[in-house]
Amino acid sequence: MKYSILSSAVLLATLSSPAIAMPVFDEASLQAAIANANTDSSVNKIVFARNANINLSAPVIYTGSQDLMVFGRGAVVDGSAAGSFVLDNDLTAVTEDGTLVFNTAGNLTIKNLNVVNSATRGIVVNIPETAEGDDISVSLNKVSITGSALYGLHVDDNADEFDDGTSGSAIGVDLRIIGSTFTGNGTGAIDFDGVRVDERGEGDINSFIMATTIDGNGGDGIELDEAGAGDVDATMVKVSIDNNGFYNPADLDDGFDIDEADDGDINVKLIKVTANNNMDEGLDFDEAGEGDVVAKIMSVVASGNTDEGIKIDEEDAGNVMAKLVKVTASDNGDDSVQVTELGEGKIKAKLIKVKAENNAKYGIKMEQWVVEDEPVSVEEAGYLKAGNVVLNGNGKGDEIKVNNITIK
Repeated sequence: MKYSILSSAVLLATLSSPAIAMPVFDEASLQAAIANANTDSSVNKIVFARNANINLSAPVIYTGSQDLMVFGRGAVVDGSAAGSFVLDNDLTAVTEDGTLVFNTAGNLTIKNLNVVNSATRGIVVNIPETAEGDDISVSLNKVSITGSALYGLHVDDNADEFDDGTSGSAIGVDLRIIGSTFTGNGTGAIDFDGVRVDERGEGDINSFIMATTIDGNGGDGIELDEAGAGDVDATMVKVSIDNNGFYNPADLDDGFDIDEADDGDINVKLIKVTANNNMDEGLDFDEAGEGDVVAKIMSVVASGNTDEGIKIDEEDAGNVMAKLVKVTASDNGDDSVQVTELGEGKIKAKLIKVKAENNAKYGIKMEQWVVEDEPVSVEEAGYLKAGNVVLNGNGKGDEIKVNNITIK
């Protein structure tokens, strides 16, 4: 009883003094801290007690407009009893719940926090459709999200609850993840990923991920989905994206999936990344509408995937510029590296020290069409510069397969 009275006194004192960081040691203090931040814009920090263990009975929902910093200090938030979802007839889930929900366009920083066993989504950032001005920054440092039934991390700028259309806010998403872990998420319904960003309307996705593990998720390991005018710029350094995509046998998923629709480019740089043993593609980058794909893939391994190891598709007006250096893509269930440009545009590629062995189909396939399977090429040929490329034991032979591509 004395502890309870003392804890309440400390909590009330901090509620009356926004200059002091809010103490969070249990569900009641966490809900109180968030409620205070929702009504007092001067509250911009939530601080957990060191290594606190908190079991939630309901989602925690932030609705403030101010930037917010969450200092986890090693705390564990268990969402197994917080929130729910329903399955429709095709076994997809519909819910607005999450363990930690941030309904805001304010910048969000979360450090040293563990979210486990979410009954729905682990951490959710819902961007208001009316948001305008600067892009939202979502920054995670030493954050672990494991065992979520649906998404691990979901940054949602889609006004449609069923993820259709192009309606969203006028701002973009800046995502920064360092030293974090997303494992075992997306195991409760179809098509839920370890990390998912849905960007709609105006705005870009800018993503930087370093020293992070995104393994063993039921849907894609990570999906960046941009529809409407805007680019996807994604950089990964020292990241593993392995063993993802197993939940739905009828529609298996990828390690790293980028979908860019309408006007906009894909710019991706990967350094020291593994994308192994995923149940669809290891790396799957699709650009539709006017826009280019620029891919720099260095010191990457994409092996043992059920479909292609590395797949880059560009459709409509736009070019593909791909540079692969020190890449291994072997033992995949389709082509090792597949690059396709469909519509007006050109492939410009360079492969240096690339190894493609024992893939079910081609080691390297690059095809450029205005109309797929056209009998005669009607546009200038693209080109591929290849140096120190090893092709061995591939199911459709060990020559580079090309259409309207000059190998130099």
